[in-house]
Amino acid sequence: MRSPYEIKAHKYLEAEGYQVDYKIRPRIVPRKYNVDFFARFDLIAYKEGEPLRWISIKGHAGAPTAHQKAIKDFKMPEGNQKEIWVYRKSKNIIKKIIDN
Repeated sequence: MRSPYEIKAHKYLEAEGYQVDYKIRPRIVPRKYNVDFFARFDLIAYKEGEPLRWISIKGHAGAPTAHQKAIKDFKMPEGNQKEIWVYRKSKNIIKKIIDN
């Protein structure tokens, strides 16, 4: 089941004109199946003329340092953008873009 934060982010991106993709989370997760893209990203957002956005969504607990490092260290081709979105209790979204 998808988190409410991921669903909110998905709707927000679609309203901004992005096509958004996510992985299905089966009820029973097969042993070697990652429920995230590359075990890091919840959403991929595409909009013509914009970088391909790979987005990790985190809730109130925030983004642990190890997770931030894993995303920062994950190499991507030019034209891709890595992001972490954290939802705070105040309902604000904090977006952090990680350079390649």
